[in-house]
Amino acid sequence: MISRRVAGKRVVIVGGGGSGDAAAFALRKKGYDGDVVMLSADRDRPYDRPYLSKEFLRGEIELQKVFLHDEADYAKEKIELRLQERVVGGSMRDGTLSLQSGGQVKFDTLVLSTGGTPRRLPDAPDSYNVLTLRSLRDSQAVREALKRGSRLLLVGAGFIGAEVGASARQLGKEVLMVESAPVPLARALGTDVGELYASIHRSKGVDVRTGTTVKEWHSYGGRVVGVTLSDGTREEVDVVLIAIGIDPNLDVPRMLGLPIEGTGVRVDSGLRAAEGVYCGGDIALHPHPVLEQSIRVEHWEVAKHHGRGIATAIASGDAPVTRLPYFWSDQYDVSLEYRGHASGDDRAVWRGDKAGLRFSVFYIRGGRIRAVLSMNDKKVNEVGGRLIESRRSVDETLLADSSTDLSDLVPAG
Repeated sequence: MISRRVAGKRVVIVGGGGSGDAAAFALRKKGYDGDVVMLSADRDRPYDRPYLSKEFLRGEIELQKVFLHDEADYAKEKIELRLQERVVGGSMRDGTLSLQSGGQVKFDTLVLSTGGTPRRLPDAPDSYNVLTLRSLRDSQAVREALKRGSRLLLVGAGFIGAEVGASARQLGKEVLMVESAPVPLARALGTDVGELYASIHRSKGVDVRTGTTVKEWHSYGGRVVGVTLSDGTREEVDVVLIAIGIDPNLDVPRMLGLPIEGTGVRVDSGLRAAEGVYCGGDIALHPHPVLEQSIRVEHWEVAKHHGRGIATAIASGDAPVTRLPYFWSDQYDVSLEYRGHASGDDRAVWRGDKAGLRFSVFYIRGGRIRAVLSMNDKKVNEVGGRLIESRRSVDETLLADSSTDLSDLVPAG
C-alpha cells in the first residue's frame, strides 16, 4: 500500500528509544515528506530494549538482532539519525535546540522522547562490577561480568531485576535478590501476586531477601567483593546490579518551559505538551481517555505506541491516544501480560489455576475493571482488555468463574 504524500516541514525528535524511533518511521509510513531528524544521546542506533535483560543477556541472539532497523533503513527513509548528540538548551520561541557538541538544530515540530536514567544507591561504590541496566552497552557490560563471575547480587526485585535474575539462573549463576519492601511488586500488582513471584524465583534457586537492604559495601582492588545486609549477614558477590527504577529525563522539557507535573510532562490526550511539541514514553503524563485518569507509564510497548500516535497527529491532525497500556515480562517458563493501569491496593479478583501458574487477576476500582494481569493466560488477558475498554461494571462472580465465557460479557458493537 502506498501512503499518501503529506507535505511537512522539519520534525526533530529528541531521543532514540522506542517512542522516538517509532515516531520517525511512522511519519514516513504515513507519507510525511518533511525533514525528520532524530537526536540520540546513545552511542548505538535504536535497539529493542526488552532483549537486554533476556535473550541478548543470555547470549541467545546476536547483536544484529537487537537493533530495531538496519543502519541503511534510516537513509532509505530519509531519517537523519544523529548519535551521541545531547541537547543542553533550546528556545521554543526561536524553534532551536542547542547541542553539547556545539551548534544548534532548528525545528518546526518537536518530539521529546528522552526516556529515563537508572537510579543508583547514594552509598554504592563507583566500582566496575556495580552496574545498572538501561542501554545496550549496559547489557553488554552485565553479560561480560556474568561470564567472569559466579554470584550476582540484585538490589531491587522489580521487573528488570527479576528478569535479569531469571536470566542469570538460566546461565547457571548464583543469584541473591535483595528487596527493601516486604513483598516484591506489591505496590503495582498487590501482595498476593508479589508473594507468588517471589516464590517462583525461590523455586528456581534464587535467594530472595525481602524487607532487606545493603548496610555496608566491602571492596578490594577497585571492585565490590561482598556486602553486609540489614539482616546482619555478610555475603560474598562477584557482580552487582542495582535495579531500583528510573528517573524520567526532564531536563530538556524543563529548559523549554514545558508544563512539568510531578515526575512527568503534562500532555493532552493526543500527547501534545504545547503547540507543535509532543512528548512520548517515560516522560509523558497522559490523561488517558479510556482510563479517565492521568498516567505516566514506563514500559516499552507504551513508548512505541506513543511514538506512532504522535506521528499520526503530525501527519493527519491531533487525535486522542486511546490504546490501553500494555506490558509483558518473561521469566523462566512464566509469561506475564498486563493491560490497563491499576494499583496493588485495588480489589483483586482471581480466575484460573493459581497453583499451576495459569491464571488472571482483574483489578477492580469503583465497580469497573482497571487492569488485568495474566500469567500464562494470553486469551483471558486479551478479552480482559476489551472489558476494560467497555467501561462497564462486571459481576465479579462471573469474572472469577472459569466456566464463564468472558467474551459474552463484552458489549456488542
